[in-house]
Amino acid sequence: MSPVFNSASLVFSQGSLQDYLECPRRFELGFLKDTPWPAPQSSPLSSYEKLTETGNQFHLMCHQFFSGIDPDLIAKTAFNSDLLDLWQSFQPYALSLLGYPSFTEQILRIPFMNHFLVAKYDLIVMLPENEFLIVDWKTSKQKPTRTSLSSRVQTILYPLIFYQSVSDLFSVDYTSPSSIKMLYRYPLSSEPEELFPYSETKHEEAFQFITDLIAQIEFHILENRQFALTDDLSKCEYCKFRSFCERGYHAPPIPPGTDLESEDLSSTYFDIDMIIEIEF
Repeated sequence: MSPVFNSASLVFSQGSLQDYLECPRRFELGFLKDTPWPAPQSSPLSSYEKLTETGNQFHLMCHQFFSGIDPDLIAKTAFNSDLLDLWQSFQPYALSLLGYPSFTEQILRIPFMNHFLVAKYDLIVMLPENEFLIVDWKTSKQKPTRTSLSSRVQTILYPLIFYQSVSDLFSVDYTSPSSIKMLYRYPLSSEPEELFPYSETKHEEAFQFITDLIAQIEFHILENRQFALTDDLSKCEYCKFRSFCERGYHAPPIPPGTDLESEDLSSTYFDIDMIIEIEF
């Protein structure tokens, strides 16, 4: 039986792979079939849109800060009190990173198993002695547990892609995985940081994890296997395909601790000037 999908040269992001882990059917509908299904993810829609706009604007302000724009001018673009609070909480830590070589809003794409892995980095900083810090800004007032963050695809994928790309990005001859750290920064949280050091062991584990995940996806596609719905109905509450799958029709309120600025790059059009593509 011929496969339903063409599996050649798929571009996997942390968002698409996270979808596959949480619900293979969501991955199929959203990533493989690009199904248009405009169900709201939460209610009221105005609150959802406000949080999304706040998250996107905050990331733009962070980018402007590290691009050298006057912080006083940036502050004037804060269009609500939440955004202003984020900005004021962001600056003390951000100031400590100024002066080091850095990239903001940087897209990296690498070949992997005849496909591609892609990630968009909020901030990458080269510290003294060829130490590298990946910073991901979060807008939630509540930081998830370390266990929860450690199991996210983003925590696994971002250091892996960066390690494969570091020599091209910063023109260094060699660096080890242990020189890389990934930091989640929650400016509004009472405990704003969660740091994940990388290592050779973690790199090998990450490589194997992503390899196994993509192999599973390839098997489903090439064997025309069904992408199963999740058994965890809590994963359906905020899924835009829930009514498509007959697992709910009304959008629930946005839960505390939601980060809505996260970006799935799996189907994004890339301007060639915005992306560094690594060849092997």
